[in-house]
Amino acid sequence: MNQTDSNRTLLILGSGFVGGNLSTIARRQGWDVHGVDSNEKQKTAGVTLHLLDITDAAALTSLMEEIHPSAVVDLAAIADIDRAERERDLAWAVNVEAARTMATWCARSSSACIYFSSDAVFAGTAKSYGEDDAPDPVNWYGKTKLEGERAVMAANPAAAIVRLSLVLGFPVAAVGNSFFAGLETKLKDNRAIPCPTDEIRTPVDAITLSECILEMLAARMSGVLHIGSTDSIDRFTLTRKVAERMGYPIDAIIAQEESTLPAGRARRHKNGIIRITKAQSVLHTPLRSVEDSIRRAFEERI
Repeated sequence: MNQTDSNRTLLILGSGFVGGNLSTIARRQGWDVHGVDSNEKQKTAGVTLHLLDITDAAALTSLMEEIHPSAVVDLAAIADIDRAERERDLAWAVNVEAARTMATWCARSSSACIYFSSDAVFAGTAKSYGEDDAPDPVNWYGKTKLEGERAVMAANPAAAIVRLSLVLGFPVAAVGNSFFAGLETKLKDNRAIPCPTDEIRTPVDAITLSECILEMLAARMSGVLHIGSTDSIDRFTLTRKVAERMGYPIDAIIAQEESTLPAGRARRHKNGIIRITKAQSVLHTPLRSVEDSIRRAFEERI
């Protein structure tokens, strides 16, 4: 597929925070965008929203047959790590089986497809991770994302897998799983916000990420690609930087070591440090530093 193809219909599974940003930028580039979600509040202006349970394979397949998109991006996930641990069957159904359904249809229809995965497929004990490093997830969320990758590639070897560490920015729709929006709510409520100092991530802003995804679709890229910033940062420092940018005092951001984290919290991988050298070599879209990613998320907010 290229920019001159007559069919430029994009179907996005999951119309939340990242989906809303991707939808908006895709529309600016001339795509006819359809979204799939179970929540009608996820409606983004100019996007045709289909209310659907993506774990219903027959219903999802029927919708794809009806729309016949030239590209599908699977953003839908049970991404709350603690929820995934509690609701394992649901996490598997969304993160693995729905992805398999999507990839199978795309293979049969010769449509481009991208599955969103995570640095949580790694143990987080190495200094950094490249695309070819061996996965070893430490929680159920990471396990489902790894199995989702495998299901997608088995069903459709031409698919692309994008692994992310953390996405920065604000939601476009009324609701969305945005770190920024959640933090702002807590700051407005004058809540103490505990943040781990030993969990390191390689974030990317939602705008840059969306541009990368659309470039990948246009080039019909396949295989695994890590997308993130050119440097990494721990969650405590990142949260303080964002709170300061929002104009709030940073005193509410409290450093927490692993021993003081809340009981019942699922195990996290520590070093979410993904190497992005491959992405820098195959993408024209420039990847940015953490500081510049934060700046762009605020100054170019959609």
